[in-house]
Amino acid sequence: MKDIKRSMKADVAVIGGGTAGVFAAIAAARTGADTVLIEKKSRPGGTVTEAGVDFPGLFFAWKKQIIAGPAWEAIKRIEELGGCRIPNMNVIPKHHWDQQIRINLFLYSAVIWQMLDEAGVRVYCDTMLATAEDSSSGAELVLCDKSGLLKLNTKIAIDTTGDANLVSMCGYPLNKSKVQQPATLHNCMEGYEPENVSVEELKEALEKSDLPDYFTAEALKSYLNAHKINMHILSENAETSEGRTMVEKDAMSLSLKIYKLYRSIPALKNLKITMISPETGIRESCRIVGETEISVEDYAVGKHYPDAICHAFYPIDLHVKKGVEITGLKENVFPEIPYGALVPKNAKHILCAGRCVSSDTYANSAIRVEASCMAMGQAAGCAAALCAEKNIAVNEVTYADLTAALKKIGAIVPE
Repeated sequence: MKDIKRSMKADVAVIGGGTAGVFAAIAAARTGADTVLIEKKSRPGGTVTEAGVDFPGLFFAWKKQIIAGPAWEAIKRIEELGGCRIPNMNVIPKHHWDQQIRINLFLYSAVIWQMLDEAGVRVYCDTMLATAEDSSSGAELVLCDKSGLLKLNTKIAIDTTGDANLVSMCGYPLNKSKVQQPATLHNCMEGYEPENVSVEELKEALEKSDLPDYFTAEALKSYLNAHKINMHILSENAETSEGRTMVEKDAMSLSLKIYKLYRSIPALKNLKITMISPETGIRESCRIVGETEISVEDYAVGKHYPDAICHAFYPIDLHVKKGVEITGLKENVFPEIPYGALVPKNAKHILCAGRCVSSDTYANSAIRVEASCMAMGQAAGCAAALCAEKNIAVNEVTYADLTAALKKIGAIVPE
């Protein structure tokens, strides 16, 4: 292979421009670091813009705001532009989803670009990580873009890939559930009236189809009522290109089969799938082995960690083949994320934020949602900037310095 002729440097490199990554980059830049953001797609945004998950999770818990900073600033900018409605947060809702904030995807994407630009983040889209090494002096990365290979030397690198790709390339161990949660391809169906189709008709059509046995007529009816095929797609090894390709292939294949089934029923002869998201939303792949692992037991009781850097608030939300296992939190429980869950064990210049932080299967099913990932990203960004400024390893940043930096950008730190 020819020598790599292009190179660049940065204080902080964020690998992955999704919900954790964009706010990690903004936080690092606002804390004073020369920051680059590397994104494999043509624009940042992650599951919000690419997978169509336009309800980022919960910024409030038990009538109290728990996540703020740049992440909340983005929501407020979108609200000012008419792109979302913030529900009444001064009540305790009957269901957690009653306080979801539905955001306009165009405005979210535009606001994110705006905030990255204002912070001075250098964004590189259509670019992926090729190799990585956590060396004695920093992180040595090789990127692949449309022009070929590019060296990137950075003091601190943050893995916000969702799949722990950077951490894995550096040789640090990962955890993985025996069965990963299924994925979902967001879509929209139009051209019919749900009440004109009975469950019995769907049962008859299902018996003639070759859909997997976990599909039921009742589920197919619920999709019609919701005007979207809200199916679960089995997901294995989605942290690899091969595994991710299989998920996308299966998602389209199953969607087509369901589409044909529906159109075989007279009342649905005009049904159309009018929109699908650019990619299938992955709920789970790998998780880092961190200095601290968040267990479901500790999450459920809101354990206070001495190095807590943000809150996360969502019920245990484990998706399985045939549905969802939901366990709500007890009133006035405010789960926390410790800094140690963002630090791969024995890492020197690598941090992690987002769904692949150190946690067990059930805790991860709650903290993987977007608002929590945004908060973790902000914490990782501030920590990375401090480490870069002081030329120290990621486990040497002081808690006092980190919390001060987080408060300076408006983030909420657990008391």
